[in-house]
Amino acid sequence: MRLTFAGAAGTVTGSCFFLETKGTKILVDCGMFQGLPELEVRNTEPFSFDPAQVDWLILTHGHLDHLGLVPRLVREGFQGRGICTVPTRDIAQVMLMDAARIQEEEEEGALYTVEDALDSLDRFSVLVEYGEEVELGRGITAKFHDAGHILGATFVEIKGEGKTLVFSGDLGNRGKPLVEDPVYPPKADALILESTYGDRFHPPLADSVEELRRVIVETLRNGGNVVIPSFALERTQEVLYILFWLWKERKIPRTKIFLDSPLATQATKIFERYTERFPEPARKIFRKKEDPFDFELLEYTLSKAASKKIAEEDGVIIIAGSGMCTGGRVLYHLRANLPRPESSIVFVGYQAEGTLGRAILDGAPEVEILGSLVPVRAGIWRIEGLSAHADQEVLVDWALHADPGQTFLVHGEPRALGALAARLADHGYSVHIAAWRETVEL
Repeated sequence: MRLTFAGAAGTVTGSCFFLETKGTKILVDCGMFQGLPELEVRNTEPFSFDPAQVDWLILTHGHLDHLGLVPRLVREGFQGRGICTVPTRDIAQVMLMDAARIQEEEEEGALYTVEDALDSLDRFSVLVEYGEEVELGRGITAKFHDAGHILGATFVEIKGEGKTLVFSGDLGNRGKPLVEDPVYPPKADALILESTYGDRFHPPLADSVEELRRVIVETLRNGGNVVIPSFALERTQEVLYILFWLWKERKIPRTKIFLDSPLATQATKIFERYTERFPEPARKIFRKKEDPFDFELLEYTLSKAASKKIAEEDGVIIIAGSGMCTGGRVLYHLRANLPRPESSIVFVGYQAEGTLGRAILDGAPEVEILGSLVPVRAGIWRIEGLSAHADQEVLVDWALHADPGQTFLVHGEPRALGALAARLADHGYSVHIAAWRETVEL
């Protein structure tokens, strides 16, 4: 077996791993690079493998940094079969169509079209459930397990040629309201492990909810707005769920809550179709016919006109994408609220190096938004306990259960990769930090 790290090596985004066996060629994820310009240029560079030779494409989940280049893969010759869970297939349709539409609007430098996106969705002919095993041919099998990251997310166990490989995909944090905890992996000869928060420990969810409540109460008391840049998938729905409970228990003032993201609105509709997959406390709420995605304070603003009208409001909560502030309607809300000391910007998700969100979080005194220099005077908050990624404690515990012969760290920035590598080495494990386009023999 040979494994090429075609993405997410030394950086967080662009997840893509090419596995060659004696008779089968498998691609695990085909994601888009995001953040720094020198990373994003990789989206246009030739793949480090021939798409036409790939027999199987496995999607671990529906985030763009794991599936965003699939239409380009298909356009450049992939004729194999795609495998993912049922919710991931639904999410992929929304995410890829939105990405294609944005690229068509930008015209120059478009990676693919809406037609390409539709063609790529047709490749996903094998839909699986957790615990299901699929024969890939020539004695190779793939088994899918709950990664606890977002709706439908998996980690993948690939067996063949006397070896067991485990690709973690993105692992979730524990104790989340809308996804179950990640299950433990089987014993692995080789573990390909994500490292997004390999250098951090998340606070308990209850502490993070209390911090969010405090920020909301103080900001609204001061007459400001609370702007929450949020990822369309999982994070937005989790924030809505938390706000619903805070309102229901009268822990936040009665105020308008705007979900100003057409993509997040579509994603929320998908979540409403799969409420039976939520942990029991959330399932119980939906069985009572209470809907945390459609309650009294919440307004969905689908049109551009409705979005612009939010600027007339004061003392409101605004949830908008993109989550790392690289585009979308959140830019207009940041431009309006960053200069206001009474307003607060609340980051509830990972901010990759080179993104606007990262610059604000790192304390930039001013930032460029939509061609204007905007002073940063608003309160800036990072609430880490809402992260959909496992922290160092969970990653190490999970990896120890795999008890791998070899561990390859991916999907992390250098500091996180180094910290996690050191922790695993302390436990006596052989750890290698993968380099982009590096090929290793397994």
